[in-house]
Amino acid sequence: MEFDIATLGIVIGMMVLANRLVAALVTPIFEKYGLDKFWLMFVSWALSGVFVWLTGVNLFAAYIPNVLVGKILTAVVAGGGANLLHDLTDVSDAVLLVDDGEDVG
Repeated sequence: MEFDIATLGIVIGMMVLANRLVAALVTPIFEKYGLDKFWLMFVSWALSGVFVWLTGVNLFAAYIPNVLVGKILTAVVAGGGANLLHDLTDVSDAVLLVDDGEDVG
């Protein structure tokens, strides 16, 4: 699948924006009241849905003729991306092993 680069840039921007807003405004509330963080994904989807509605971006316009379905999927990608970025950037004890292809022995 090939996406329009300008549309993809907007969706990535929405991913980052939704990630920062959820991390700054919603996650502290979840932590303070001991709520299950599983629901953060749905908050991200809802927030991304608002962004998609405001911007009218449809990442899947070339592939899915139904505009509403394309926008819903765009919101899922943007919201899931925000959750994915949150998961990837919030790991404090992660260790990355890099194999440079050289033998040590």
